[in-house]
Amino acid sequence: MKTKRVGVISMAIVLIAFGILLFIGQFSKISAIELAGKFWPLILIMIGLEILYYSYINKEGEDKFVIKYDIFSIFIVMIILVVNVVLYGFMESGILDLIKLRVNEEKVIYEEYLEENYEYKKQASKIPCG
Repeated sequence: MKTKRVGVISMAIVLIAFGILLFIGQFSKISAIELAGKFWPLILIMIGLEILYYSYINKEGEDKFVIKYDIFSIFIVMIILVVNVVLYGFMESGILDLIKLRVNEEKVIYEEYLEENYEYKKQASKIPCG
């Protein structure tokens, strides 16, 4: 009797989808975190569809097989799901916007610090020694 592992296809699709989201986020102004936060329910739908698909094939097919849940794949998918739910909560409550604001403030302060030190070193190099 064959064994079919449920969760492997879902994990593969989730990893590919998140890779695409991160790739899109690198080249556009669309935030990958916001996109992932909006599409996280699809993870549950994929796992459910995969379970239904294997159950249906097992009933209809001549070759009976044992459906075994791939615990590792489902665990990884659930970790991704939990992280997305938390990020979605941060987006909806405004905490994510506050974090973005603080990060941008630190970036501006750091850039100003670099500019001040660069100008100071530039002026110090013009002082004649001798």
